[in-house]
Parts: sequence; structure tokens; C-alpha cells
Amino acid sequence: MSERHKVAALRRGADRTAKTLQRVEEAIRAISDEMQVNGGIYPQNGGAVSMAEIARRAGINEATFYKKDNVALKVRASLWLETLKKKETVGRMRVRKTHQQRAEGWKEKHDALQNRHIVTELQLQQLQAEYEKLRHDYDALLEQMRGGARSNVAPIPKGKL
Repeated sequence: MSERHKVAALRRGADRTAKTLQRVEEAIRAISDEMQVNGGIYPQNGGAVSMAEIARRAGINEATFYKKDNVALKVRASLWLETLKKKETVGRMRVRKTHQQRAEGWKEKHDALQNRHIVTELQLQQLQAEYEKLRHDYDALLEQMRGGARSNVAPIPKGKL
């Protein structure tokens, strides 16, 4: 193989490595964005984030991380994973537990709203009953007035004050 071919092959290899690094960076960014949108939980793969998941998202084989020419790529992905595992909910069991805790929180909120609704309905029924009683009393008073019942109340003539 001539020197020119070796240089061209090295250049192609460097380009391929750069593209692979770019794809891994894009996968890491996409995973981070999805986790941020979903409250810190990775919505795919049961919540598990691993080297295999990064490779899948980057569209590369997981073995690519373990080739001797891709040490920087493996270090970058490993550091990101370590940092992620320290500050986010990652892993199937932890995600399941977090989902369970969130569901319990939502259930408590639902129960509180349901109880408040019941109290409001009871207050509404009480007010409707009071309204009906007042309406009945009002109608009875109107009927008495229309019936010509004598009363001790006399109207004040207008303009004579």
C-alpha cells in the first residue's frame, strides 16, 4: 500500500470517528432532552440508560465503544452516564418506584379534589334548600299582599315631606 493510500485511509478513519463522536453527542443530547421533558425519567427502554442504549440511539454497534481507536468516545459516554446516574432517576427499578410514587401523589390529589367536590355539592344543596324556603316565604307574602289583607302599614304620600 502506498503512502498516499495510507494517508487517505487514515483521513477516512478520522472522519468516520468524528462522525461517530457527533452521533454519540447527538444521542446524549436527545436522551437528556427527553429526560428533561419527562420529569427526569427516560421514557424509553423502561427508563434504563446504558452504553447499549446510547449506542442504539446513535445508530452504532455497542462494540464501537470498546475498540482501541475509540477510547475517547468510550470515556465521554462513560463520564456522561456516571454523572447522569448520580443526579437523575435511571434504571428500571428506580423508574418503576418513581412512577409508583408519582401515581400515589396524583391519587392523593384526586382524592382531595373528590372530597372537596362532595363538600361543594353538599353546600350547593343546602343553599338550594334555603333558596326554595325563601322563595316559598316570598310567594306567601306576595299572596297575602294581593289578597287585600289589611295591614297597619300605610304608604307615605310622595312630595309631602
